[in-house]
Amino acid sequence: MAWALSLAGYAALVSFSVFGIWAIFVSIRNVYFHPLSKFPGPKSAAATPIPYVKALVTGRMVDWAMSLHAKYGPVVRTGPDELSFIGPRAWQDIYAARPQLPKGHKGVFESVNGVAFLGSQTITAEHTRQRRILSHAFSERALKEQEDILKQYSDLLITKIGEQVEQTEKEPSVTLDITQWYHYTAFDTIGDLLFNDPFHSLENSADHPWVAAIFDGLKFGIISTAFQFFPPSWPVVRYLIPNSIKETAVQHFSWSQDKITRRLQTETKRPDFMTYILRHNQGADKMTRDELDSNGAFLILAGSETTATTCTSTTFFFLKNPAVYEKLKQEIRDAFQSADDINVQAAAKLPYLHAVIWEALRLHPNGATSIPRLVDRPGVVVDGHEIPIGTRVGIPGKTMTRSPLNFVEPNTFIPERWLPDADPKFDADRKEAQEPFMVGPRNCLGKSLAWAEMNLILCKVLWHFDLELADGNKEDWSMEQKVWVLHERTPVFVKITPRR
Repeated sequence: MAWALSLAGYAALVSFSVFGIWAIFVSIRNVYFHPLSKFPGPKSAAATPIPYVKALVTGRMVDWAMSLHAKYGPVVRTGPDELSFIGPRAWQDIYAARPQLPKGHKGVFESVNGVAFLGSQTITAEHTRQRRILSHAFSERALKEQEDILKQYSDLLITKIGEQVEQTEKEPSVTLDITQWYHYTAFDTIGDLLFNDPFHSLENSADHPWVAAIFDGLKFGIISTAFQFFPPSWPVVRYLIPNSIKETAVQHFSWSQDKITRRLQTETKRPDFMTYILRHNQGADKMTRDELDSNGAFLILAGSETTATTCTSTTFFFLKNPAVYEKLKQEIRDAFQSADDINVQAAAKLPYLHAVIWEALRLHPNGATSIPRLVDRPGVVVDGHEIPIGTRVGIPGKTMTRSPLNFVEPNTFIPERWLPDADPKFDADRKEAQEPFMVGPRNCLGKSLAWAEMNLILCKVLWHFDLELADGNKEDWSMEQKVWVLHERTPVFVKITPRR
């Protein structure tokens, strides 16, 4: 028996030694002899994906990417087979290439039912098929017919904030976490648009339990995708995931699935997303019920969180800059004689409002981290560099738009840079670097809806209320946040007073 144990110990020692030698060999090869060895970047990231994965799972990918590009320049090797670009030309080269550069399988979320949704679909033809059907729900015609829904919830936001003010005893104002209220509004809106059934967050002045499940699932999804960079480990990790975490993901999916079932069984004269999707979901290329389920769960997150986050960031930045706030408030109050005059079309014509939101998107883009594409053929050139086959290439959005290589005073909130009469010093801005809604065939499907909703919400809030940042010492709320695909939700406390 003793000899068997000794033999087992010897075998284990040999195995670990062989693995160690192999790992050292691969690391040396990656650093010095890999096709990407000519690109600048830290040797640790070139040797192994561990630094990349660490930044990913800790929510510090933005900080890491910014530090690397500040040190190494516009192109950085961030992994053994990955390059990060912040030259504006890279937007077209990576995301608008013809034929398309595909999404790789690393870092791709899995749906609970195992069916790829629009944001996770790696097969180009399948993505195109799903997008063609879903796009009808986001058309200009659909937006016009859905405007009453947007107005309903932006008006309800004003009503509920007003009720909060009335409940105060000492003075006619209240301090609220505006982040929460924008999220209530955005989630109720998307719930009604998609399912003809809101979350009732505004009515209850509280998040629906589903929202917490969504964010827990998002963080878990990021952590799980990290193991895709170490293929042998993923089947083991999947098996060891606690049932409580699995149940949270299943619960989120089940809620969406049940709401879709009820919507499919309901006749409605008021148009919503499903009205347009079902109207065009015909023929051999139609989406299956499983695809509707996986996309429903995706659209809830994509259609709410991004809008709410941008309303929050815009509010934070203009309140940190009193001159901007006063100018924006004056534009809105001069444009509308009464709150009833505020509508999607009129709000879209306010140039300074557009500049303020656009500048907030520069400093706090929803696509803060890289969404890589895989180079699948020879001869692909990105920002002047020929890229080897098998390389993942991407743009860290927040690093791109906060880089001094692309913008004058990159960390300062200056909406005027986007106006026609901007100071000549802003001629040096590389404005083509700003693409918060992505470019190419996989760009944001709900861009028009997002603009309509953000314009309405901000116009109505600033028309009805005077605002003041309650936490005036907060220097840059945006850079304090961690990022797991989307920015984490952190509070912005605002003192709100009815318009004098």
